[in-house]
Amino acid sequence: WGLMVRTDTPTSFKGRPSNVKASPHWKRGMLQGFITVTTFTNWKSSFRFDSLHEMAFAGDNDDLEEQMKNGLRKYDEDGSLAEELEATVKGGNPHVEGVVYPKIAEVALFGGLGCGKQLLRLVVEHLERLKSSARQNYD
Repeated sequence: WGLMVRTDTPTSFKGRPSNVKASPHWKRGMLQGFITVTTFTNWKSSFRFDSLHEMAFAGDNDDLEEQMKNGLRKYDEDGSLAEELEATVKGGNPHVEGVVYPKIAEVALFGGLGCGKQLLRLVVEHLERLKSSARQNYD
């Protein structure tokens, strides 16, 4: 669903596939993973970044909750990241083009079978090299 929504909206949308080399378990050229990047946009006027809200981690299973308690999972403990995200530049109508956050990239990894870390690294490097524009500025 997320891919359908993002590809159906008039925003800049880029993707990068990862194909495998031949191995005992994979045929050469098989799609191993796919990552997409677009400028973060939302369509709710009530949306806000708030990692301290009681529902922020409501969907976590027991394993994720345990990892957080044991310090094995990184998260915005003091709310400072959410505060910074909330203060970023944004604009637009949630009922028309959506509220666009030109300084925040939305990244989605689809089936990164053994390649997710590499795909994410490539996307971050790409975003860091992009020249700033009115539509995007991921400095």
